[in-house]
Amino acid sequence: MVKLSSWKRSFRISSTAFSAQQSKNTDKILASLQLQDDSKAVETTIVESPEESKQQPDKQEAQPADVKTKDATPEKGAKEGESNTETMIQALRTKLGLHDVCNEDAELTSLDEGGATSEEETEYKPDLLQHEKMVLEDLSGGLAFLTFSRFAVVDESTHILIKVRACTFSPEDAKKCSGIGLTKAMLPYVPGQFVIGTIEDVGSDVPTFFKVGDRVIGMVDGGGCSRFLSADVDNFVKAPSNLGNSTALALMQDWMPAYRALHMAKQSTKRANLFGMNLLITDSMSAAGQAVIALASEEGANIYCCAEKTYHDYLKSLSSRITCLESNPEKWLPALEEQMDVVIDNTCSDGYVSSCEALGAKGVLISLPYVSFDDNRLFGLFDMSSFQRKIDSTKAKYTMCQTVTVDTKEEFQIGNEDENTAEKRLNFVRDFQYLAVMHDKGIIQPKISEKVSLQEVSSYPNKFKSGAVGTSGGTVVCFPWKKEGDVASP
Repeated sequence: MVKLSSWKRSFRISSTAFSAQQSKNTDKILASLQLQDDSKAVETTIVESPEESKQQPDKQEAQPADVKTKDATPEKGAKEGESNTETMIQALRTKLGLHDVCNEDAELTSLDEGGATSEEETEYKPDLLQHEKMVLEDLSGGLAFLTFSRFAVVDESTHILIKVRACTFSPEDAKKCSGIGLTKAMLPYVPGQFVIGTIEDVGSDVPTFFKVGDRVIGMVDGGGCSRFLSADVDNFVKAPSNLGNSTALALMQDWMPAYRALHMAKQSTKRANLFGMNLLITDSMSAAGQAVIALASEEGANIYCCAEKTYHDYLKSLSSRITCLESNPEKWLPALEEQMDVVIDNTCSDGYVSSCEALGAKGVLISLPYVSFDDNRLFGLFDMSSFQRKIDSTKAKYTMCQTVTVDTKEEFQIGNEDENTAEKRLNFVRDFQYLAVMHDKGIIQPKISEKVSLQEVSSYPNKFKSGAVGTSGGTVVCFPWKKEGDVASP
């Protein structure tokens, strides 16, 4: 008999140990299976029913002959050992109630690329026990690609286990993967904050509204760049059926902040639409900035775009209502001072000073979150740029007049704490569904700048920092179940 502990030996895993529930489930399943070792292969003993035993009375007597045959023909013995191993793996998955990762629903596969070609939709067929993720293990930076020989299960009673179909890799992920904005207590860190996938299992306290097989989308603090994710059910909502995975993620990460910013602008100025209003965007080449351009153009706003000169021709091609400006506020402020009805500041280059001076008497400043790649760590440890961002955000939120702060992550994740915050979550979901309808009708078209496999994610922090990625205004999407080279970027 093979010792049970030998089966539980796994490949290199992260510092997080198996939870008590994982160990209990594994021990129970392993105790129900009998493993035999003939020094060449590990085989499973299958318990037969009495009727099957009567039909095959000579099976036990024939066993020694089978063993000799395996010794004489190594190829046949290897095939039988492999077949028995697959049988054992399938029995374990059946006991755990998990779906076979190789048998993918055709409809879900077609959603991966939002209408991609069959070549792009080719699934990576890994070993059934294989669970992979990208992990940052120390603050010096550098992602490690880890392979687990284990089953993924729900970690807590309020969690759902998600098979990740796709996730985003954002500038904020890139910054954290460089070791900036993290502490040792936050390690190991797995990037990917916007996730879409299917539910594989649910915790005991998860509402019956969520069922195994449901397709969900949501936000987490990290963990999306992995094949399976256990996360609190409150972080997810059911994904619109009319959206592909890439499109849904782009709408939630980049278009929702833009839509909410314009919604708050109209609400603050008591206008039903933006027609004829002067609107300034401080970073027009970001994904959120280009989303603002598309949405504001549909409503007839006069759009002033701040960007490097090399991007002016591209921006002018997006709409006839665009006026391009240089990025430096000192260059555009003299001409726009007190002329703007709405300023959407997603850079905070000077603490919102120039944005406030550009506002008219009844104008409104909308502050959006921004990411700076400046490595301003005090003594090499404390991230001063993140600290300054929090100070600026707090100042805009509580001390500045004519200013509204929009943070869609906060609006989405605070959902079920009280009646007021639950209403914010409801409004968020309604707006997200409205964007889905706009996309379905062809009014808006989110831009996907890069599509990458899980193995390729490790190179993207440096690409973001160097400007090779992220300046085209699109969303970077990772597909954990695609192998390297199978995902074609636009």
